[in-house]
Amino acid sequence: MATLLFDDGREATPDDLARLARTHHIVVEHHPVPAELESLLQQPLLDRHAEEQLLSAIPPRPEFPARDLIVLHPDRPDNKQLATKFESWHRHGGDEIRHILDGAGIFGVIVDERRAELHVAPGDFIVVPAGLEHNFRLTSTRRIKALRYLSDAGGWAAEFTGRAA
Repeated sequence: MATLLFDDGREATPDDLARLARTHHIVVEHHPVPAELESLLQQPLLDRHAEEQLLSAIPPRPEFPARDLIVLHPDRPDNKQLATKFESWHRHGGDEIRHILDGAGIFGVIVDERRAELHVAPGDFIVVPAGLEHNFRLTSTRRIKALRYLSDAGGWAAEFTGRAA
């Protein structure tokens, strides 16, 4: 299950998470990754056929009309460039929705004018709501595979805020 750490080092309690869901519309759930996907997820990079297999194995969510797969891995030629881009603080006009399938990462979020870190791992399903300032960075494994759900088929664009890392 995802862990939320506040900037003072305190771990969020279930009551804290419930309050964040009510006041900031942050969703943190756990949906286990189907065991039959394990061998596919162990591949460092996925070709189009493997991506299609993954997408067909996990049912779509009707509330989100589009989805795709994001794969970051040290073997990916543009991995460093993409990972660095995601580390910059930004917000979106639509919700950022992820189901983590493999690897791990940290979503930095600004809640109540304080920084917090949401540590995610396989099975974690999160919603960073539209307008909430956040960033994302990889852990020391430098890899993650995640389904990205889109609230509109056109995708989303980042509005970078310029907040210092």
